[in-house]
Amino acid sequence: MDRDAIVAVAEDLEYLSSWPGDIQDPEIRRGTAVLRRLLVEDAYGAAWRATGRSKEPTLIAIDLDLMIGNHVSAVFMALACGANFRGLKTATFCMHKGPPFENSPPGPIRQDGFPFERLFTLSQYLKSTSGVVSGRPFNRREVIKYIANVKGGVHLSPRMRKQEMKLIERLGKAEKKVRFHNTDGILVQAVAIGQCLGGSTDAESFIAEVKVGSR
Repeated sequence: MDRDAIVAVAEDLEYLSSWPGDIQDPEIRRGTAVLRRLLVEDAYGAAWRATGRSKEPTLIAIDLDLMIGNHVSAVFMALACGANFRGLKTATFCMHKGPPFENSPPGPIRQDGFPFERLFTLSQYLKSTSGVVSGRPFNRREVIKYIANVKGGVHLSPRMRKQEMKLIERLGKAEKKVRFHNTDGILVQAVAIGQCLGGSTDAESFIAEVKVGSR
């Protein structure tokens, strides 16, 4: 990866770090193209390694599986938010049948953080559960790909679009059932992903290092 590409990654991360709580739907949709490039296409990971850093970036986010435990089949709808969104700082949202879940959150791992947070590597984060609808989980990678493909205007080749039709169909059905604060809950998940990534300690240090090297 050349220097210009590394700088572009740092600029994209800095853009995500500026996502405000009152971000509007069109900006979220456009921003998912950035998320797809950084995470699904691994531009962030490639830039991280190209600057001589070992392993992979990390970030702190909600672990929805930690909250739900083995009760996923009882869940009507759950979202791992962890976002500052339109006046609400929301950790998680869950509607389920049966008695309350008894899984208690671990102790906080950062000041002003959310319950049920943990430290993820980037690859762990993309595979982690973003939400559950009618007992069926979907992960953060799928959220990014779905919004970027369906609403964000990412142009896919016919072959790639055919490969992702099952994902588009499945999350399209889930989207109709997921609402949060009068907004599409899948879009709220994208906001949470953008804010978690852009505001992470590793992203901040990466941005600072690239900026110094660009002077």
